[in-house]
Amino acid sequence: MPNEVWTSLLQSATQRIDIIGYAYPFVLELLPDAADLIADKCRNGANVRLAFADPQSAHVAERDALEQMQGTLPGRIRNALSMIGTLAETPGCHIGLHTTHLYNSVFRFDDLMLVTPYLVRARGYQHPALYLRKLSPYGLFASFEDQFEQIWGTVTPYLQEVNSDGLTA
Repeated sequence: MPNEVWTSLLQSATQRIDIIGYAYPFVLELLPDAADLIADKCRNGANVRLAFADPQSAHVAERDALEQMQGTLPGRIRNALSMIGTLAETPGCHIGLHTTHLYNSVFRFDDLMLVTPYLVRARGYQHPALYLRKLSPYGLFASFEDQFEQIWGTVTPYLQEVNSDGLTA
């Protein structure tokens, strides 16, 4: 999926951003001010929910092995979490950790959605992407929307850790 599609979706969303995956740091890296952009959307009434995999969970180690990442996936998740800045404290933005073994990531921007089904031994950027638009209360969009809601109901709120220097870790 071209970077322009991702940035356009992120910039144009006004009501809802729902993302669930393992790490997805690229979403926050595509725009130099992505966290600020998301925070502004929240201040203007958007509801944002970001669910990252719990880097200490067993399924993260299993996914790391499946994607042949040599133990780097937990660090990638922690790196992505370090990029959220003050989003965890922004009203309207909810960040959580999940322990669900995912078979795809879901990226929802209002009534548009990208879904990336996982392929064995492929890394995130190598997975195919489905570009979906909500046309009715039924169909593929609704199925992945429901999957997101089911998993979101199990997330643990993410609390940033502050180290002895007063910096978030």
